[in-house]
Amino acid sequence: MASLQIRDLPGPLHQMLQLRARQHHRSLNQQALSDLQLSCGGDHRERRRQAIADLQALAGQQGVQKFDPEPEDLIRLDRSR
Repeated sequence: MASLQIRDLPGPLHQMLQLRARQHHRSLNQQALSDLQLSCGGDHRERRRQAIADLQALAGQQGVQKFDPEPEDLIRLDRSR
């Protein structure tokens, strides 16, 4: 896994990061990784879950039933081939 070292971090930014880490019960490193991930688009698994939920909500608004079979089942079936 790659590593990143940040030099000359401004004091106020460091303090904000420390405060956020304490609020979320994380280490400073964990909080920095979390913030970087969010600023770069977030977790791809969560984005996928959200996209599926958005599609299901849209289908519900249009009076369409839930996905049958579920997208996850289709993916599993495809991977098992």
